[in-house]
Amino acid sequence: MERALDRILKAEKKIGKVQWRFLDVLFILCILLISLGIRISLFPSISGDYSGFLRPWMEEIRELGGWPSLGREISNYSSAYMIIMSLLSYFPADSLDLLKGVSVFFDYLAAAAVFLIVYELTGQVRKATMGMGGLLLAPTVILNGSYWCQCDIIYAFFVLLGIYFFCKGNGGMALFMTSLGFAFKLQALFILPFYVIMWLCPLERDEKKGAGVRLKDFLVLPIPYLVLTIPGIIMGRDIWNSIGVYFEQTDYYPWLTLNYPNIYTFFGQTYLNDYFIPELGKAGIFVTLLLLGFLAYYLYGKKIRMNSEVMITTALFSICVILYCLPYMHERYGMLIDVLAVIYGILRPRKAPIAIGLIMSSLISYMPYLFGKEGLLPVYHALLQLGLVIAVGMDLYKQTTLQNQDPVL
Repeated sequence: MERALDRILKAEKKIGKVQWRFLDVLFILCILLISLGIRISLFPSISGDYSGFLRPWMEEIRELGGWPSLGREISNYSSAYMIIMSLLSYFPADSLDLLKGVSVFFDYLAAAAVFLIVYELTGQVRKATMGMGGLLLAPTVILNGSYWCQCDIIYAFFVLLGIYFFCKGNGGMALFMTSLGFAFKLQALFILPFYVIMWLCPLERDEKKGAGVRLKDFLVLPIPYLVLTIPGIIMGRDIWNSIGVYFEQTDYYPWLTLNYPNIYTFFGQTYLNDYFIPELGKAGIFVTLLLLGFLAYYLYGKKIRMNSEVMITTALFSICVILYCLPYMHERYGMLIDVLAVIYGILRPRKAPIAIGLIMSSLISYMPYLFGKEGLLPVYHALLQLGLVIAVGMDLYKQTTLQNQDPVL
């Protein structure tokens, strides 16, 4: 019986270009069911964001008749998400379940994107499956949508899909997918410095694949955002009010960090602290740009040819630098770090503790708002995050010194 079971589990079938084992399919089904069970069990929870913002918005949308509500300034969210909320208002189900259901749906789309990325870079179904499972079981990904009722996974999904197309050599589609993410959340632009570096540095790729990012590909970035404001404008919303949502968001909170463990923690610029230094935030923007410039200068100056591991590490490190140095960061803005950390840990197993550390650091940053408790004192948390950022940077440095050798995993 044991040998018969082995034969069943190891049975293979090729679907498309992928050679599947029954064991792989069975494992994926288990992950999907268990991760869905976890999420559904969290659906009854009501966060402050839902009770204070999302529920009143949905109530107003329903009172206005759904689609016509796009002509009113109801929220400070982008037109793309308000279109989703307007469509959901036509369903009789509870708003909480509907909104969380959308986020959970994108959790699984993002997991599929991670699978595609890892498989494209490694050609191994097993690693791709582990990557997909890692994303679905990441604590912050679970809590963000099914507990908090937030939607950060939507823009993260489009960013991941962009990375997948970039891995396949289609820089134009990569930037287009990023632009779709930007249409939902401003934070999708955190991936842009990575694409600028990819434009500067050539990739190791099959000759049949594209040439990566071209300068003209960046022109697509504002197009989906602008197009998705058109329904609201047709319904009567002021054009500048509709287009300028992201400018309003940047002025909404005065704190230089909202529970995110970054450099502003050391200056006491934390959430609910009445001590503000706005000049420090302005300086921080220039410091961030300078550090990203140093990174691009270093990689371009060394004539780096990007392989898959260097590429993912560069993407992760550049976003880590942005989150650590840029002002006005929320705890939820670490979503891109979390999803990229999963891919990083799969591609570089010896660095998995760093990937886990980044995800757990994000989880700690969720605790003050969601659970009213601090997992670590803010200064210690910021030091921990700094150590993790430096660890990723050091790994990137070591990888770039092995250009003529096989990468050490």
